[in-house]
Parts: sequence; structure tokens; C-alpha cells
Amino acid sequence: MRTLALDIFGGEVITAFDLATITADKVQTRTLSGGMRSARFPKIWKATAEYHTAGKELLGNEIETGEITITPDELLVAHTAIYDLDDILAHFEVRGQFSSELGRALARVYDKNNFRQIILAARRSADGPFPGGNVITDAALTNTGVIDGKAWIDAIRKANKALFNKDVPESETRYMAVNWDVFDAIKFAKDSSGNYLVLDRNYTGTPSSGGITAREETLRVDGVTIYKTRNAPNTNETADTSVYSKYRANYATTTAVLWTPMSVANVKMRDVTLETTRDVRRQEDFMVASMLAGHGTLRPECAVEFKTA
Repeated sequence: MRTLALDIFGGEVITAFDLATITADKVQTRTLSGGMRSARFPKIWKATAEYHTAGKELLGNEIETGEITITPDELLVAHTAIYDLDDILAHFEVRGQFSSELGRALARVYDKNNFRQIILAARRSADGPFPGGNVITDAALTNTGVIDGKAWIDAIRKANKALFNKDVPESETRYMAVNWDVFDAIKFAKDSSGNYLVLDRNYTGTPSSGGITAREETLRVDGVTIYKTRNAPNTNETADTSVYSKYRANYATTTAVLWTPMSVANVKMRDVTLETTRDVRRQEDFMVASMLAGHGTLRPECAVEFKTA
């Protein structure tokens, strides 16, 4: 019976993680197996084309290539104990709720680290033939107080232009993460004549309309899918010991991020797992959800940071 319960609660942890994370399927990811301690990701730049002259031997033009090696961070854990009396007196099913919360806790840190890595990628300088990242600095791009939704729409256009100028393929899927206030400002942005720029006022929220009565999880502006999140960093974390060391930086003026899946790469040595044990001395069940993953910059030119002055 305990083995069956472990399987059920483990599935709930994984389900909660998958539902809570935004970035898991939006970056390059590899799973390490067979004793692997790191993963290498290819970094390939553009090929060149030329006109051929009769009789000239083709020797093969060089395509600039590089390689990024990413290793896992330390083991990430979320844990709790369920005291027997609390379980007995609770008017709801405790274990299922707790296992879901453990999954969501892992998802929050996983997304935060991906967002941090996207920002760090956007701040990278050019490296040889490989372009650097993109930082759009504009005092109008605030994410608190009175927010100018049109300024954000214009900033998305600037970001797309920056990606275009660095030869990021137009076919690359583009994502953006903002907080609720920016999401709302973009959603209800108006032009100088008072016309909605994203919403059609003639609709009221049918599934295909994106109307104002719907609770959309995403918006699409200029080919960019916009998500609202609480997990994008917005404080100075340079001395925050709760943040894994390689992700610590000053994000105090960061207000949003935009990226394509090629910007950041992840490795997983251990996917989300759940362990539980019975502690008879304390009359409680102890639960630990864990994962072992790492994040790194792959193509800086595919990442954009939006920030104020």
C-alpha cells in the first residue's frame, strides 16, 4: 500500500511541476544518463554562399562552430513532514495537496533559474563571429505603477528587429515573460484614438476572439507569445545566498525577458522524483521532492532583456 501511495504522490509532484513551469519545454534540454556528468551543445554560425567559376575546385567553406558545456547545479529539493495528528484532523486529503505544493516549489526555482540565465545571456558580449545578446533599455518600460502598454508593444517590435539584425531565423518561436501588470497593460493597450491595439472590442471573450471577458493565459503580439509570471527576477541578487551562485546578478532594473528556445540550454541528471519515509519516533511521514538540473547560455543573440534606465 505504501508503494502504491508513493507512486500516486510522485505522479502528483510531476504533474504539478509540469503545470506550474513555463520554461521547461521552451529551451534546449538534454537528459544525462549512463554516468554522464555534463552535456555539450553545438553552437553553429552562418554558412556562406558564392558563385562558382567553371573548373574551380570546391574545397568547402568553413562554418564557424563552437561548443557549450553545461553541468548540473546542486541537488534541488523541496521537503515537508506530515504529522499523523494533522493528517487525521485535516478536513482535506493532506498528502495530495502537499505533494502538489512540492512540485510547484521545484517549478518556481526551475523557472527562476531559466529566466536568470536568459537575462545573463542577453547581457553577453559578442564572442568572435558569434553575436552578443540584446538589452533594450527604456525608462518607459516599467512594470509597476502606471504602465504604458503601447510602449511595451513598441518594445516588442524593437526586440524583433534586434533579433532580425543578428540573423535569428524568423521561424524561431519567440516567448516573453512579464508580470501581471505588464501583461494587463499590453492586453488593454490603446492607440491615441482610444482603439484597443490587442483586443477587439466587438468580441466579448469567445474562445477564438481573445476578448476582454476571457482569462487568457497568453497573448500574441508581433509573433511573440507573452506569458505572465511571478518568477522573473526583479531585485539585486548579487549577495542572495538562496540563489545558486552562478545565477546571482543585479536584476533590479529588469522588467521583462524575451527569448527563443536556442538562447538557453538545460541539462537534467535527475528529473523530478519523490521519496517518502516513515519516522515512527516523530509519528510523521517525511516527503522529499528533488531534481538535479543545470542551465547555461547557448545563443546570446536569441535572448532579450528589457530594463529601465
